[in-house]
Amino acid sequence: MQTAGNTGIPITVELEGMMAYSSIGLVIAILLLVALLVFIAVMLIAKRNKKNKGEGAIIHTPKPHKLEHIKTKYNNMLINIEQKRYANKITDREAYQELSKVIRHFVYDATGIKVQNYTLEEIGRVNIPNLYYLIAECYVPEFAAENVGNVYESINKARKVIAEWS
Repeated sequence: MQTAGNTGIPITVELEGMMAYSSIGLVIAILLLVALLVFIAVMLIAKRNKKNKGEGAIIHTPKPHKLEHIKTKYNNMLINIEQKRYANKITDREAYQELSKVIRHFVYDATGIKVQNYTLEEIGRVNIPNLYYLIAECYVPEFAAENVGNVYESINKARKVIAEWS
């Protein structure tokens, strides 16, 4: 035991236990850890959902009379693309871009699946093979520096996809 100066008053020092101090620091550390774990879980779920886009998509089939109306509408759009290309109002690249857009919107109107926003890989996961092959056929000419492909054959394939759709 020590004494304070010349006064002779005893000074005692007692050690406090670890948990005797405010636990606010511990609470903040735990909350930060929980927030970090939640953030990681959300990011992993979002990544998985993005990766699985298109898989197991619910296909809504319109009533037969409405489907026939949809088919007619999109066949007319194909005729329009073909006429513009014959008249040289658009290039092959522009024709392929329009063709890709038309067929994607057809599938959306016929199924409710928003394939107009899908990549080719995501379209493949929707499991509509004719759509996948047709869009794949459009990809190279859409982005090629030189003229490749036969746009008229591709338009006819699109007609076939539309005609066979049920």
